[in-house]
Amino acid sequence: MAKNPLAKLTGAVNAAIRAHLEWIFRVTTTRPALVAALTSLLCLLALLSIASTRFESDIFKLFPARQGALRLLLDSLEWTGSAKEVYFLLEGDKGTLPAEAEAFAGRLKGLTVDGMPAFSRVTYRVYDPAEAAAFASFIGYAVTHPQLFLPPADLGRFAERFAIPAMGRSLARAQAELASQAGIGTRDIIAADPLYLRELILPRLTKGSQSLDLDPSSPYFLSRDGRVLIIIAEPARPVQDMAFARKLVAGISRARQGAGATISCAGAHLSAVIDEREVKGNVIACVLSSLAVVLLLFYLTYRRFLPTLLIPLILFCGVVLALGTAGLFLSSVSLISFAFTALIIGLGTDYSIHLYDRFYWERGKGRPAGEALRLAVIDTGHGVFTAATTTALPFLALTVSDVRALFELGLLVGLGVIFSMYATFFFLPPLLLFAERRYPDAVYRPLPRFGLGRLWDLGRSHCRPVIALSFLAVLLLFIAAFRISFESELKNLQPRHSEAFLTQEKIERHLSISPRQMLVSLDGEHLEELMARGRMVEELAERYRQRGGLTAWSSLGQVLNDPATQRAIGARLAADFSSIDPGRGVRGSLESAGFAPAAFAPFIAGAAALPRLQPVSPAEAVERLAASPLRGVAARHLVESGGRYHLLFYIYYGGAHQFDQHAFLRDLAAMDPAARATSQELVGAQLLDSVKRSFLWGFIIGGMLVLFLLLAHFDTAEGIFHSLFPVTAGVIAMLGVMALAGMKLNFMNAMVLVTILGMGSDYGLHIAHRVGERHGEEGGAAFVQAGRAVFLSAVTTIAGFGSLAFTDYGALASIGWATNCGVGATALFTLAALPAFVALFRKRRSAA
Repeated sequence: MAKNPLAKLTGAVNAAIRAHLEWIFRVTTTRPALVAALTSLLCLLALLSIASTRFESDIFKLFPARQGALRLLLDSLEWTGSAKEVYFLLEGDKGTLPAEAEAFAGRLKGLTVDGMPAFSRVTYRVYDPAEAAAFASFIGYAVTHPQLFLPPADLGRFAERFAIPAMGRSLARAQAELASQAGIGTRDIIAADPLYLRELILPRLTKGSQSLDLDPSSPYFLSRDGRVLIIIAEPARPVQDMAFARKLVAGISRARQGAGATISCAGAHLSAVIDEREVKGNVIACVLSSLAVVLLLFYLTYRRFLPTLLIPLILFCGVVLALGTAGLFLSSVSLISFAFTALIIGLGTDYSIHLYDRFYWERGKGRPAGEALRLAVIDTGHGVFTAATTTALPFLALTVSDVRALFELGLLVGLGVIFSMYATFFFLPPLLLFAERRYPDAVYRPLPRFGLGRLWDLGRSHCRPVIALSFLAVLLLFIAAFRISFESELKNLQPRHSEAFLTQEKIERHLSISPRQMLVSLDGEHLEELMARGRMVEELAERYRQRGGLTAWSSLGQVLNDPATQRAIGARLAADFSSIDPGRGVRGSLESAGFAPAAFAPFIAGAAALPRLQPVSPAEAVERLAASPLRGVAARHLVESGGRYHLLFYIYYGGAHQFDQHAFLRDLAAMDPAARATSQELVGAQLLDSVKRSFLWGFIIGGMLVLFLLLAHFDTAEGIFHSLFPVTAGVIAMLGVMALAGMKLNFMNAMVLVTILGMGSDYGLHIAHRVGERHGEEGGAAFVQAGRAVFLSAVTTIAGFGSLAFTDYGALASIGWATNCGVGATALFTLAALPAFVALFRKRRSAA
């Protein structure tokens, strides 16, 4: 009778794998020196590749940012310089903070790296006293062009300043200031504005230049509560220059020594250095500690010294070859992706455990070393080969993703699994033969059973109750899984106790205008047209503010009057000064107060022109602002890049429940379809969508590959079920347990689902492969042998990768906890439930 197509496929694939394993067995047992030499050469080339690979700490680069909210966020960080800046937060007494800021800022300005200034700019005041002349020039322009900067509500107060009594009081105040010591620094400002008209204009301008909630009465960047003062500095080199960043952080540490205030720091450079140090430290610590646990567990189980020492060599080869090969395709590797190499510790150990456990078991039964080794490499090795490919291919399938995090994860772990498997196949047989020749009288004692024999007996004698309990547990956890939520706060994925993280929290607590912020951008080539479009956005924002949805909003239109308002102010002043000449009145008051009018000639000329004011173009207004110490007003709200203008609006709100972002975005799109917006919620939604889409395709492709491999390995549906049931139950259990424990899914630990898909199917596969059609005691012995290897594999995976749960890095900790839940549950369902399913299927076949 002809074989069906599935049986033909299974037979052909199994024959090819067996021939391949036969070749490996023959080469490794007859030419071990050649194998060792070639492997050493490959590892050396991989190390050279790793040496040229840069490790990237920017979490935003893990996700596609060609468009949408994330693209605008990254653009805005680049436009405004926020991506380059370092923030220093001084905490202490309000009376001493300014002096401490002066001293510390001086040390920062004197800080050098490689003989060059470390910072190109250090700012801690509303305007720098060194720019007093430029500030006075701008004040002179602003007060003589009130149509441009004056709030319409203050128009009456502005005109009143030109009344004779009011001018007398202002000039008396000016005389007192000039007579005092402080007058030395204010002479040019008083000459530009002797009537203190700036008091009606500056509050509006200074507020518009600030993204922080500062004390309006202080010339420093001081919080309203007076408890913290912030210094903003721009490093001379970009954050990508890690050598510079490390030296900069070291220099900052020296500059903070001996300060009279508590100084903390945040910023991209500090985060890059700290994140690199934290992640590498956490991963290395996890690798070393988990390696120690793995080796100790392996040794205590098998009591063999040489095979135990071989494991680090196998893992070293797997990790080095994976990173080295990835370095051929990637110029840089994310530190988060690098953390996933800890997974290779657990996976790479699995293959050694399965092969050595079979060899030890066969030797304990009295088989000769050569025959026991052949069974281990070719029979158990067949299951190992299929298991490794079913693990690696779902990971490698993620390389189709446009999400860099998934691409790097898939490439690194997929390659690591393949290389670890081959390192095991190539290194273990020669070592075992060497150990047999070196210790010919070695005794093979019975191995620990870990209660697996009782689980086998329980499943055989009570198969239906065990299966019912398994399905009930899966059902309850499936229901609980619907309660799991998604963590979109990217800051919660950073090191929780790092200085940069804690400093950023302090800035938000003391200096943030509002807990949440949305950024809206209008792009165009013509500034006047862009400002006209911007006025509609301002009207929309004001409507939402009046409804209570917004705390505040900020735009260039808030500090610059539009043409219609300018004309109205001009008309009003023309009416107010219709019967008097303000220029002549100012001259007379100056002479009466004893001032020489010649020193105030520009102001007198400007006052004389007040009845004839004309609208000022946006281009001129922006140019004046950009050339002044208050350039932050323009820089924060208007950016010119690539021949286009970008007009920025800052929308402040208390929380997503208070501000209906979707309604606002609908209204914004109806008003200006080309407008772009970004916020924490919008970025989170975009990242989630990108990860879900890429993850779904990777999951589908990886799942199909796994199914194909299982179909090629097993010629019955039972074998496939035994492989897929534990992993399906494990994924459901992972989500359910996380939901019950209050843990959340995020962009990082969601990748563990792929990990469980790849690894989890291995556990059931090994049981189904070893037990097969074996019955009675032979079946029980095979289950115990394969189950012991599965149990040890799960424990070593948890020790290797799950230990990340105890790191300070939020992203890594979430990965660790998800792994512990998923791997633990998958192993539990494999060992506790599969014996019952095996027994049930056999009873049904017997009954049929």
